[in-house]
Amino acid sequence: MKKCIKRCLRKCAKKKRKIIKKKLYGKTYFFYAVSDGEKNVYTEQDKTPGYGIQRIPSPKSVSYAQVFVNGVLQPKSLYRIRDGSIRFTSDDVPEKGVPIIVQSIRICR
Repeated sequence: MKKCIKRCLRKCAKKKRKIIKKKLYGKTYFFYAVSDGEKNVYTEQDKTPGYGIQRIPSPKSVSYAQVFVNGVLQPKSLYRIRDGSIRFTSDDVPEKGVPIIVQSIRICR
């Protein structure tokens, strides 16, 4: 009985070592825009120039996405992201001149 338990523990330890050896890496995408105070849909064409490559990837291709309006993290219920666009679902639109930031993170092996 003790031999069986020791063998099981050795197998579990080997599996843990294999899992730990696998490395993960991530890729982060950013989109920066400034609100015009009127619309609730922003596309990649509305990006703020001067911040390098910006895009809004499809939610299916990223692990996590978060949206900031005027530096405040927005709850998921207030926006919908699609490939290349973000739509604010609330009745209010962001005030004119307020920054909008979409950060998307993709974690891969």
